[in-house]
Amino acid sequence: MNTTSFDVLVAGGGPVGWACALAARCALGNASRVAVVERDALPDAKSWTADKPLSARVYTVAAGNLSWLAGQEVAFDPARCAAVSEMRVHGRNGAESLHIRAADTGEDELAHVIEHEALTLAIARAAVQAGVLLVRGEGVDLYDGGDIGVEAKLLELADRNLLQARVVVVADGVQSRLRDAAGLMTSHHAYPQHGVVANLIAGSAHRGTAAQWFVPDGSILALLPLPDIAGAPAVSMVWSTDPRRAAALCAMADDELLRAINAACGGTVRLRAVAGKPRSFPLNLLRVGNPAGKRVLVVGDAAHAMHPLAGQGVNVGLADARCLFDLWRGVAMAADDPGHPLLLGRYRRHRYGPTLAMQMTTDGLFRLYNQPEHPWLMAAGDAGMRLFGRVPAFRRTLSTAAMQ
Repeated sequence: MNTTSFDVLVAGGGPVGWACALAARCALGNASRVAVVERDALPDAKSWTADKPLSARVYTVAAGNLSWLAGQEVAFDPARCAAVSEMRVHGRNGAESLHIRAADTGEDELAHVIEHEALTLAIARAAVQAGVLLVRGEGVDLYDGGDIGVEAKLLELADRNLLQARVVVVADGVQSRLRDAAGLMTSHHAYPQHGVVANLIAGSAHRGTAAQWFVPDGSILALLPLPDIAGAPAVSMVWSTDPRRAAALCAMADDELLRAINAACGGTVRLRAVAGKPRSFPLNLLRVGNPAGKRVLVVGDAAHAMHPLAGQGVNVGLADARCLFDLWRGVAMAADDPGHPLLLGRYRRHRYGPTLAMQMTTDGLFRLYNQPEHPWLMAAGDAGMRLFGRVPAFRRTLSTAAMQ
């Protein structure tokens, strides 16, 4: 049974996990030992060519997070992401209720739509170049322990090897095994919807516009800008609907799926083809009352899953990494002990309010537009969105919030 010692150990190699590792290395300096524990090897960058098919799993990464990532030397392949400069939200009657523009704040972009693999690879490559190590394996349990005179946590891997760290950052997703091993209490609610994703070929350029429809049946359809596919304009579909309908959408022939999408968006977007088979996944609301345990932090979806209707899941996770970066860089003791209880307590205080506010917003919107027994509530939501959407100051506030 071997033991290897680190300052920061991140369990989970998704974009948020790698971002936290990058934050640790950049904030704590070249003397710090930082590693990511992940089962899979990093993709070979040489195989990641421009003609590789785009994944259907994409994220809308806000401009504020993009700026922070750029400051940490993260570079994205422009052929695998698309800028969002406007967002148009449509109510149940199909009419536009809200129009958010980057130009309202004097900026060019609100966000970029980036596929999962490209986002993960770009952050991971920057982290490895900064000195972060990759440990191939899977974390299965946590223990208190450490060398004599050193406060630390022990992470047990599936192969029974042990890794020691001053702090373990848990980033292994909604079904986190290590979050439960740390004894952190969660509240979990499964939404009565699944998300269906697919890439689509459009008949005209998207012009950097993301669009969303609150459909009368309670489902929520979003079409997000993508880079061109085989020289043709493309969009990413994210359709949140009940599980039975989600299964039916995934089983449809391409022409039938296109008709269903066109019906939901009132024919306002011309779609020509489906680029790849649709797939679905369950939607969850998950909250961790306290993301900080004894020398353990829980981040990303392991700490706060939410409905994707606002596209903020990965942004809240990247904000976790930014918070850790600021804490570790700004407090002198972090260099000697990044897992000190004072630092973990500050992290909890800094992240609890903003995370809860975003979850309440997305959950509240979902519930407002899923009240078939109270149609007047849904009508009031439409009316409120149209009313506030006409107020320039409100639009600027939303634009600024969307870019954070």
